Amino acid sequence: MSEKVAISIVGTVYNGTESLAEFISKTKEVLNRQVETFEIILVDDRCPSGSWALIEKECLKDPLVKGVRLSRNFGQQIATSVGLRFAKGEYVIVMDTDLQNPPEAIPAILEKLAEGADAVYTVSKVRNNWIDETTSGLFWFVVNKLLGVGMVPNQLMMKGLSRRFLSVYNAYSERVRVVAGIVHDIGMQTAIIEVNNVRRRIGRGNYSIFKRLDLMVDILLTISSLPLSFLIYISFMSMLGSIALGAFTFVNYFLYPDVPPGYATLITVISFFGSMTLLVLGIIGRYLSNIYAEVRQRPLFITDDKINF
Repeated sequence: MSEKVAISIVGTVYNGTESLAEFISKTKEVLNRQVETFEIILVDDRCPSGSWALIEKECLKDPLVKGVRLSRNFGQQIATSVGLRFAKGEYVIVMDTDLQNPPEAIPAILEKLAEGADAVYTVSKVRNNWIDETTSGLFWFVVNKLLGVGMVPNQLMMKGLSRRFLSVYNAYSERVRVVAGIVHDIGMQTAIIEVNNVRRRIGRGNYSIFKRLDLMVDILLTISSLPLSFLIYISFMSMLGSIALGAFTFVNYFLYPDVPPGYATLITVISFFGSMTLLVLGIIGRYLSNIYAEVRQRPLFITDDKINF
């Protein structure tokens, strides 16, 4: 590294221009009380609402604020990985720039890192609204209770990473990537702190319920092959149920010859197995799509512009 940096803050920007200046101001205020050298890396995920102009303005005011503009919208997970590639700090903190992840939690994260943790998770059950809280709770139930993955539940995007941990993270080359999934896969020495996650005061989130569900599917498929095992178990149970239903229908045919054929039963069976077929094909197709993305070996990201690097 050409220069020594104690702390790197990495945040992605997509819309959210209303809170960006306040985020930078509050983060700098906290960091100035903690360390002598730091950098704030802002990655513009090709936001259509003029975020790059604001990032340029902040970078011109302070060389400690650095900007990276991507050539197109790659999504938050890859944009975050871009910022981590450029980070030079001994400790790196990833956080949202919409002020939902409070900058006031930075000292507690740094304390855990200084004590020897390689990765520090921040957790909170508070999300932007009740829909996000419901889907988040459902996701963690599926991941940890049903699939037994063992990820840290209710974790936020805000995380602290050591330089050793970051070096391993940057070695992960997969194209279909989820930050939480890679951090979980690396392991090492971890710590958990609770923070007061803040509901959004201005603007609105970039994740619709469908994008959030899509991200949840990516997390499940990138960290585990258990969904495929589950399909085998479910298919086996369905087969047993079908055999039992067939036996029941066969016996009824001889015991009650006057009873008309079971139309309702037929429709139920067809609907059930039709849904099962679509579910199986959908999950297998998603795995194949991820494999296709990996074997193409396209660049993980393309930068269009950089400031203060």
